[in-house]
Amino acid sequence: MAQAKKIKEEELQAVREAVSNFNRAKGALGDLEYQKSQLVSQVMELEAALKLEQEKLEKEYGSITVNLENGEYEEVVQEAEEVTE
Repeated sequence: MAQAKKIKEEELQAVREAVSNFNRAKGALGDLEYQKSQLVSQVMELEAALKLEQEKLEKEYGSITVNLENGEYEEVVQEAEEVTE
């Protein structure tokens, strides 16, 4: 039976370390993608909640802009479109 050919021990260690680092980075990337998907879902829920609050205010006060510092508001005046012929 012929003896198996082998690379040097330090070469084997270098390849093992490179593979380990690569796999660790892939795992971290997967974790980040999962966190991203969770955050995207959370942002969508928060956006829906914000829209609901805005709709409540618009139903109560009409179209307004609210100062978030002190609660004062101003009515939003929409400018009429200019008709050109």
